[in-house]
Amino acid sequence: MRIALSGLRQLPPNVQGALWLVSGGFIFTTNSAMIRLLSAEIEGVQTAFFRAFFSVLLLTPMMLNGRVQPWRSKRIQGHFWRTFMGTCSMVLGFYAVSMLPLADATALAFSQPLFSVVIAAAIAGEKVRWRRWAATIVGFVGVLVMVRPGSGSLQPGAVVALLNALSVAVSIYLVRRLSDSEAPLMILTQFAIFSTLLLTIPAIWLWRWPSAYGWALAIGISITATLGQYFWVQAFASGEMSAVAPFDYLRLPFAVFVGWLIWGEMPVIWTYIGAAIVIGSALYIAYRETQLLRERRAQARITPAAARPAP
Repeated sequence: MRIALSGLRQLPPNVQGALWLVSGGFIFTTNSAMIRLLSAEIEGVQTAFFRAFFSVLLLTPMMLNGRVQPWRSKRIQGHFWRTFMGTCSMVLGFYAVSMLPLADATALAFSQPLFSVVIAAAIAGEKVRWRRWAATIVGFVGVLVMVRPGSGSLQPGAVVALLNALSVAVSIYLVRRLSDSEAPLMILTQFAIFSTLLLTIPAIWLWRWPSAYGWALAIGISITATLGQYFWVQAFASGEMSAVAPFDYLRLPFAVFVGWLIWGEMPVIWTYIGAAIVIGSALYIAYRETQLLRERRAQARITPAAARPAP
């Protein structure tokens, strides 16, 4: 493992980021497949409870040795609302995976950046220029191509998947607000604790004892979700977002392959066409956000220099 990491660090930063993200994408696809397999035994709410509870167990050693001290956070209310939205997205995502073909659920999840643009304008008060609005509108056209309302093919699972994408976008917005003063490990730990508490009563209400195979899947879901998040963070810590982010969309061919391998599923042509439109729009939005960030940084460097008096 150490030799592999040492070899990885010898590569250019963007290549490192791409490899982290591709590996993380395959892990997340495996996680989704296990969620769907477990859905044959228990409800999505109970699966989400297991995911949260086992995450607390995984993080307990860090809390005991003092590496993270969730009780010392001064933004408990912010953590609660972030956890509430994150828990909603987790439950919705689990149900979406259980109700739709794996590739369809994955493709619809890619609409999250489109919702993020709307949230940036409506909630954060961010100025969104016409290019990003145009890309967002085109992206939602891609969503309509995939779900095809009025054609008789619109499934409840598609609505659940879109609600999941919306709640993920809100959750990301809340995480960004918290990250101004809270470390990533603190945010992760608070989420694990609060989501376990939020899901305890619904899980007990819907409780069904899983088989030994089901318990193995539940533990595997928690491990792969935690590992996938670690790979995702490492990816964007290693390379530039604009260079690394496109590789996240390799999750779609992974999902197509896994769905075919396990369930014999093949998406219809409209899924591919709509996904291509959504992915193209999301990539353009990411490109524009990167360009605007560079402009702001350049302006921030110029302004202080211009404000200094001439010698």
